[in-house]
Amino acid sequence: MGSGSESATDVELLRRIAGGDTRAVAELYDRHARMLMALSLRIVRERSEAEDVVHDAFVVVGERAAQYIPERGAVGAWLVTLVRNLSIDRTRRRDRRGAITRDVLAHDPEATAAATPLDPETEAASAAERERVRRALASLPDVQRATLETAFYEGLTYAEIAEREGVPLGTIKSRAARALTALRQALGKE
Repeated sequence: MGSGSESATDVELLRRIAGGDTRAVAELYDRHARMLMALSLRIVRERSEAEDVVHDAFVVVGERAAQYIPERGAVGAWLVTLVRNLSIDRTRRRDRRGAITRDVLAHDPEATAAATPLDPETEAASAAERERVRRALASLPDVQRATLETAFYEGLTYAEIAEREGVPLGTIKSRAARALTALRQALGKE
């Protein structure tokens, strides 16, 4: 790897952000915004709201960069969790106000993601990581995969999933635990 911001790892960028380097925020944004936008769009289902969520997430990153602990997971996973939680919070607030509609997605996250060009190396790495996660999810039994997807994308609690599916809470918790264990193992093998 060469020197300079082009070769900085995500962890190095967070350290620079914690030190007040706004260029590091821009670089981290360039690396992850496309994927985060697609995730948020899948949850909030409105492009302008998804854009707001991703913006808010990077404001939070600026505020919390010094709190990041590398041993707890990758920066990308931290960002995904942050955007997921912000997206779910926004959707729940909208639900409480009664303003949310249940229409089909107005935008295809893949098409939205394709609108922002990335350099070929970053594009290949992002595509490879998405495919790796898809393969790992596909290796799970259907009920386990569905439980994780419902919890992650819809933001339902295990109790809410159990109620919706008409099964005991313990069954949902067991499915989720087995699914997460299997997912970690599948991702660890690659």
